[in-house]
Amino acid sequence: MILRAAGEHDSRLRRVAWWAGVVAVLLLGFGLRGAHYHEGYGHPDEAITTEVVGHMRSSGDWDTNWAKAPNLEAGLRYDQYNFSSHLLATFGFYRLVKILPGTTGWRSADGGFWVYRFFSVLLAALAVGLAIHVGWRTGGKAVALGAGLVVGVAPILVQDAHFSRPEAFVTVLTLAAVALCWPTERPSPARVLGAAAVIGLLVACKISMLALAWLPLVPWWTRGKSGDRRGWVLAAMPVALVVGFALGAPGAVAHPHVFVHGVQHLMDQYAGLHPPHSHMNGGPVGDLLAGYFVATLGWPVVLAMLWGAGVLLWQRRWAEFTLLVGPVVLFAGYFATRGVFFERNLSHVVPLALILTMVGIVAVAKWVVRAHPRGTAWVAGGLAIAVSVPMLVRVTWPLVQIEFSGEGARRHEAFERDLRTKYATAEFKDVQLLNDGPLAELDQHWRAGKGPVLLRVADYHDEWTAYNLGQMK
Repeated sequence: MILRAAGEHDSRLRRVAWWAGVVAVLLLGFGLRGAHYHEGYGHPDEAITTEVVGHMRSSGDWDTNWAKAPNLEAGLRYDQYNFSSHLLATFGFYRLVKILPGTTGWRSADGGFWVYRFFSVLLAALAVGLAIHVGWRTGGKAVALGAGLVVGVAPILVQDAHFSRPEAFVTVLTLAAVALCWPTERPSPARVLGAAAVIGLLVACKISMLALAWLPLVPWWTRGKSGDRRGWVLAAMPVALVVGFALGAPGAVAHPHVFVHGVQHLMDQYAGLHPPHSHMNGGPVGDLLAGYFVATLGWPVVLAMLWGAGVLLWQRRWAEFTLLVGPVVLFAGYFATRGVFFERNLSHVVPLALILTMVGIVAVAKWVVRAHPRGTAWVAGGLAIAVSVPMLVRVTWPLVQIEFSGEGARRHEAFERDLRTKYATAEFKDVQLLNDGPLAELDQHWRAGKGPVLLRVADYHDEWTAYNLGQMK
């Protein structure tokens, strides 16, 4: 009796510690994502959400075609249904907030912009919880808690939370689709078809999400011991996907030619050069992609991810390997071959990669403590902290506390103000050296015999700026 009571007490303590860890990770993730979301930094694409959703609210027309937003800048006001399901979801979130008491001031400030941006904060925090869930399904509590920690501090995911753009929305839906497709002893048709509908919503947001359309086939094919593949489920998958798409982009269904026009416009954009996000020679951007993720996540995270994929392969866990590795390889491989690199195109597969990282870390921990298996969780936790802290200290914390807080902008303004005071007689120019236009203007300026110029250059550490800066020597 005494031994049993002691065992129950120990088990209770472990449960309390587990849930305390989960709560701490969720709070950390939410805190980083919500910190300074109300500051004045911005992204040009946030105007899409602001103007399209604002038009939906004021006009009663729920069509998400960008061309219908009268105040959208000319470069964005064209026939386009990209981001549609995200725009509808943001509109729905605003209407939900509208019925909550005490939110009038928040909702009315800047046309509802802060509500739109906070929606991304909530979605990005939910992604941390879903990463914990998928991690638990993959490898138990150690993988779950570690995955939540690494996902919680990952720079790209914290960055996505701070903009009213669709990345946090797409990340949550991708994790939800993978969770619904997770193999079980008796696959549920409802879960499989639900996953197909979620992917339809993803496609309604970004056409590139069609690359995930195969996910519901995984639980259907790995059907467990039931031996029942239910042919009608296979036939219903495309229908569920179309239903999800129609819910997320009803305007695109009503006006398919407009949708096709928007897709073609995006394909043309990715086919051309896009400084500073391209090479000057227009070659594939795989090196930029790899360099970005190694720089922000760190080599230990990347190597542990590869090791985790190898562990699943070695253990012949085909379904889990396919669900976690497949999307990462597909999207990283595709966008590595493009001529334009935007890191946000891979945001939604980053949590899957980081879950693989924890699978690798736990495998290493098991090897380290193979003589004392009860210590695996502690060693895995220590290793998870060891790879998370550098990410947090080097990239995520400065991103939040310097960039998103506005402190960086204030430092730049003070530095520039001092320079302009010191060189008050010099003409001031603020330029980007992504082409030779500013250089030609400077050449004309000096040929005309004019005085010195105080030049402020936005340097993205890219090939274009480096080349044009070299021409000034």
